[in-house]
Amino acid sequence: MAKNWIQKVSKSIKKRGTEGKCTPITKKTCTGRAKALAKTFKKMAKKRKKAADGGYIGSYISGDLAGKQVANPSYGKYYKGLL
Repeated sequence: MAKNWIQKVSKSIKKRGTEGKCTPITKKTCTGRAKALAKTFKKMAKKRKKAADGGYIGSYISGDLAGKQVANPSYGKYYKGLL
């Protein structure tokens, strides 16, 4: 799939006038591919929000970046017995 698939989808939604069709996702008109797309966008927004709130997924096991304590839990578990 192309890198800019989100832009293409967003343009198509605006063109067709279906923006808000799945707001909320429980709405009866939200079915099939539209519902799948809404769930995808919701997951992406959740990841973006987590990153903005200081959620860290990087190569540090634990440390301090610009006064903010960061850690990658999966690396911490992996290297637990080695450190």
